Amino acid sequence: MSGRPRSTHIDRALTRATLDLLEEVGFDALTLDSVAARAGVSRPALYRRWPTKLHLVAHVLLTDVVPMTDPDTGSAREDLLHLATTLVDGLSWVVLAVHAEARRVPGLVDGFLADRHALVDEIVRRGVARGELRADVDPELVRDLLFGPLVYHWLATDGTRPPDTVFDLVWPLFG
Repeated sequence: MSGRPRSTHIDRALTRATLDLLEEVGFDALTLDSVAARAGVSRPALYRRWPTKLHLVAHVLLTDVVPMTDPDTGSAREDLLHLATTLVDGLSWVVLAVHAEARRVPGLVDGFLADRHALVDEIVRRGVARGELRADVDPELVRDLLFGPLVYHWLATDGTRPPDTVFDLVWPLFG
């Protein structure tokens, strides 16, 4: 026996309320009660969809974050730089807080991350096949060494340095 379909109107209201409150008060101060009140829906309507604040915020952010699509420019360097730029453009304190908190909830962001990892894996595979990258290049290390410094730079500075300046320093390690 299936129940009544979920209201897309309620889903949209909860998403908008969550994004607005995240911007106004941040992740730590956000409460499910404040989201329900802002959206004009009952607490049970919210709790039927997401059991915790982390589940709600992860869902909203991961569906709202700009997806990383395969640029397939014919150049592994350009493809990875495109992904790096997309990553930096999508960074926010809330996104990082959710990723950090999600480590406590196995599986919460696995699909989201798996899709992004698979994309980097494919770009590296193409780069190796075209001779742009060494045959022994590990896609996991490419992710860590190319994207890690960009995230750190964003965290530690005002984030105004273009991604390609950091990227250019690391790129020679793979060729």
